[in-house]
Amino acid sequence: MEAPVAGIDVSKDKLIMYFQGKLYEFPNDKRGYEEIIQILPKGCKVGIESTGIYHINLAKYLGKEYMMLGLLIPLYSRSSSRGKKSDKNDAKKLAEIVVSMGSEFTTSDARELTSQWDFVTRSIARVKVEEGFDTFGL
Repeated sequence: MEAPVAGIDVSKDKLIMYFQGKLYEFPNDKRGYEEIIQILPKGCKVGIESTGIYHINLAKYLGKEYMMLGLLIPLYSRSSSRGKKSDKNDAKKLAEIVVSMGSEFTTSDARELTSQWDFVTRSIARVKVEEGFDTFGL
């Protein structure tokens, strides 16, 4: 039997989750993470769009609860989406992407995901400095 699937759209202040045909809204903090844990079963596949730093605490928290997490890069999820852009549509689309990936949906534990994110952001900053780009956009 295939694991249940959820999609979570992450922003600075809120999380929009699509799970089993329903949309849920939570604050992007520990209270919100605890509410998500009450709904999602262990072993659930969760697609989270990588959004700056705002997804990191959520990924760590869900990873502790034995969820299968996959970070989807914004470019992939945007290029796969059709129709109107909204947090609710994005959450549903993230879940659909996870379903469409089937066995190709690869997961990592939260520590590894955080480590990878840190490496990528530090590498980007280093290249900007080496190439003389203004990292603050001023």
